[in-house]
Amino acid sequence: MTAITTTTTTTTTGPRTLHLVDLENLLGDPRATGAPAARALDRYFAVAGRGADDIVYVAVNPPLALEVKRRHPDLCVHAVRGSDGAERWMLANSDPRWVASRFDRLVGGSGDWRLADRLAQVRELGLDVLTVSRRRSLSRLYGWHDLPVRYLDLVPDGRADR
Repeated sequence: MTAITTTTTTTTTGPRTLHLVDLENLLGDPRATGAPAARALDRYFAVAGRGADDIVYVAVNPPLALEVKRRHPDLCVHAVRGSDGAERWMLANSDPRWVASRFDRLVGGSGDWRLADRLAQVRELGLDVLTVSRRRSLSRLYGWHDLPVRYLDLVPDGRADR
Protein backbone atom coordinates (compact mmCIF):
# COMPACT_ATOMS: atom_id res chain seq x y z
CA MET A 1 0.00 0.00 0.00
CA THR A 2 1.44 3.37 -1.01
CA ALA A 3 1.48 5.98 1.73
CA ILE A 4 -0.11 9.35 1.14
CA THR A 5 2.56 12.02 1.56
CA THR A 6 0.95 15.41 1.03
CA THR A 7 0.06 18.39 3.16
CA THR A 8 -3.18 20.29 3.49
CA THR A 9 -3.30 24.02 4.11
CA THR A 10 -6.06 25.39 6.30
CA THR A 11 -7.19 28.96 6.78
CA THR A 12 -8.99 30.58 9.69
CA THR A 13 -11.19 33.00 7.76
CA GLY A 14 -14.57 32.44 6.19
CA PRO A 15 -17.66 30.45 7.03
CA ARG A 16 -17.67 27.07 8.74
CA THR A 17 -18.11 24.46 6.03
CA LEU A 18 -19.15 20.84 5.78
CA HIS A 19 -17.30 19.08 2.98
CA LEU A 20 -18.78 15.89 1.52
CA VAL A 21 -16.05 14.31 -0.61
CA ASP A 22 -16.38 11.28 -2.87
CA LEU A 23 -12.66 10.97 -3.60
CA GLU A 24 -13.09 8.14 -6.09
CA ASN A 25 -15.57 10.25 -8.08
CA LEU A 26 -13.12 13.15 -8.13
CA LEU A 27 -10.44 10.79 -9.43
CA GLY A 28 -12.73 8.98 -11.84
CA ASP A 29 -11.33 5.67 -10.57
CA PRO A 30 -13.03 3.41 -7.98
CA ARG A 31 -9.74 1.58 -7.35
CA ALA A 32 -7.51 4.63 -6.89
CA THR A 33 -4.78 4.53 -4.26
CA GLY A 34 -1.65 6.32 -3.15
CA ALA A 35 -0.17 9.41 -4.67
CA PRO A 36 -2.91 10.15 -7.25
CA ALA A 37 -5.54 10.13 -4.51
CA ALA A 38 -3.42 12.35 -2.29
CA ARG A 39 -2.88 14.88 -5.08
CA ALA A 40 -6.60 14.89 -5.88
CA LEU A 41 -7.52 15.53 -2.24
CA ASP A 42 -5.00 18.36 -2.00
CA ARG A 43 -6.33 19.81 -5.26
CA TYR A 44 -9.88 19.55 -3.92
CA PHE A 45 -8.93 21.59 -0.82
CA ALA A 46 -7.23 24.20 -3.01
CA VAL A 47 -10.32 24.55 -5.21
CA ALA A 48 -12.98 24.29 -2.47
CA GLY A 49 -11.18 26.20 0.25
CA ARG A 50 -10.85 24.71 3.71
CA GLY A 51 -11.15 26.60 6.95
CA ALA A 52 -9.59 25.52 10.22
CA ASP A 53 -13.02 24.79 11.75
CA ASP A 54 -14.43 22.92 8.76
CA ILE A 55 -15.61 19.33 8.97
CA VAL A 56 -14.56 17.05 6.12
CA TYR A 57 -16.32 13.76 5.39
CA VAL A 58 -14.47 11.60 2.87
CA ALA A 59 -16.17 8.41 1.65
CA VAL A 60 -13.90 5.95 -0.18
CA ASN A 61 -13.15 2.26 -0.71
CA PRO A 62 -11.66 0.48 2.35
CA PRO A 63 -7.99 0.30 1.23
CA LEU A 64 -7.98 3.97 0.25
CA ALA A 65 -9.74 4.92 3.49
CA LEU A 66 -6.79 3.58 5.47
CA GLU A 67 -4.32 5.58 3.40
CA VAL A 68 -6.32 8.82 3.65
CA LYS A 69 -6.85 8.45 7.41
CA ARG A 70 -3.13 7.83 8.03
CA ARG A 71 -2.21 11.01 6.21
CA HIS A 72 -5.14 13.14 7.41
CA PRO A 73 -6.16 11.99 10.91
CA ASP A 74 -8.31 15.15 11.24
CA LEU A 75 -10.68 14.08 8.45
CA CYS A 76 -13.80 11.97 9.00
CA VAL A 77 -12.95 9.11 6.64
CA HIS A 78 -15.54 6.43 5.94
CA ALA A 79 -14.94 3.16 4.16
CA VAL A 80 -17.79 2.34 1.80
CA ARG A 81 -18.36 -0.45 -0.67
CA GLY A 82 -20.42 -0.98 -3.75
CA SER A 83 -21.84 1.05 -6.55
CA ASP A 84 -22.77 4.53 -5.33
CA GLY A 85 -21.68 3.64 -1.80
CA ALA A 86 -20.08 7.03 -1.23
CA GLU A 87 -23.12 8.97 -2.41
CA ARG A 88 -25.49 6.87 -0.30
CA TRP A 89 -23.29 7.40 2.76
CA MET A 90 -23.03 11.16 2.19
CA LEU A 91 -26.80 11.53 1.77
CA ALA A 92 -27.51 9.47 4.88
CA ASN A 93 -25.20 11.70 6.91
CA SER A 94 -26.14 15.17 5.68
CA ASP A 95 -29.77 15.83 6.54
CA PRO A 96 -30.44 19.38 5.30
CA ARG A 97 -31.77 20.68 8.63
CA TRP A 98 -28.84 19.17 10.52
CA VAL A 99 -26.38 20.79 8.08
CA ALA A 100 -28.15 24.18 8.29
CA SER A 101 -28.12 24.13 12.09
CA ARG A 102 -24.35 23.58 12.31
CA PHE A 103 -22.69 25.06 9.24
CA ASP A 104 -22.63 28.16 7.05
CA ARG A 105 -21.68 26.39 3.82
CA LEU A 106 -21.86 22.95 2.21
CA VAL A 107 -19.36 21.81 -0.42
CA GLY A 108 -19.98 18.64 -2.38
CA GLY A 109 -16.89 16.99 -3.81
CA SER A 110 -18.68 14.95 -6.45
CA GLY A 111 -20.55 15.61 -9.66
CA ASP A 112 -22.93 12.72 -9.09
CA TRP A 113 -26.59 13.55 -9.67
CA ARG A 114 -27.58 12.20 -6.25
CA LEU A 115 -25.77 15.01 -4.46
CA ALA A 116 -27.29 17.82 -6.57
CA ASP A 117 -30.69 17.61 -4.89
CA ARG A 118 -29.09 17.67 -1.41
CA LEU A 119 -27.09 20.79 -2.25
CA ALA A 120 -30.25 22.45 -3.60
CA GLN A 121 -32.17 21.53 -0.42
CA VAL A 122 -29.45 23.00 1.79
CA ARG A 123 -29.29 26.17 -0.30
CA GLU A 124 -33.06 26.60 0.13
CA LEU A 125 -32.40 26.71 3.89
CA GLY A 126 -30.12 29.72 3.39
CA LEU A 127 -26.64 28.20 3.23
CA ASP A 128 -24.01 28.85 0.61
CA VAL A 129 -23.25 25.76 -1.45
CA LEU A 130 -20.53 24.78 -3.88
CA THR A 131 -19.82 21.76 -6.04
CA VAL A 132 -16.29 20.65 -6.88
CA SER A 133 -16.28 18.16 -9.73
CA ARG A 134 -14.42 16.87 -12.74
CA ARG A 135 -15.92 18.35 -15.91
CA ARG A 136 -16.64 14.94 -17.38
CA SER A 137 -18.46 13.64 -14.31
CA LEU A 138 -20.75 16.59 -13.58
CA SER A 139 -24.43 15.70 -13.86
CA ARG A 140 -26.68 18.06 -15.80
CA LEU A 141 -28.85 18.29 -12.71
CA TYR A 142 -26.39 20.81 -11.24
CA GLY A 143 -27.18 23.17 -14.09
CA TRP A 144 -30.90 22.57 -13.70
CA HIS A 145 -30.62 23.57 -10.02
CA ASP A 146 -28.29 26.46 -10.99
CA LEU A 147 -25.70 25.28 -8.46
CA PRO A 148 -22.26 26.92 -8.42
CA VAL A 149 -19.50 24.63 -9.67
CA ARG A 150 -15.72 24.76 -9.61
CA TYR A 151 -13.85 22.23 -11.69
CA LEU A 152 -11.20 19.88 -10.43
CA ASP A 153 -9.60 18.66 -13.61
CA LEU A 154 -6.98 15.99 -13.20
CA VAL A 155 -4.95 13.93 -15.63
CA PRO A 156 -5.15 10.12 -15.12
CA ASP A 157 -2.43 9.95 -12.46
CA GLY A 158 -4.17 12.51 -10.22
CA ARG A 159 -2.12 15.59 -11.18
CA ALA A 160 -3.95 18.82 -11.87
CA ASP A 161 -4.82 19.25 -15.54
CA ARG A 162 -3.69 22.74 -16.43
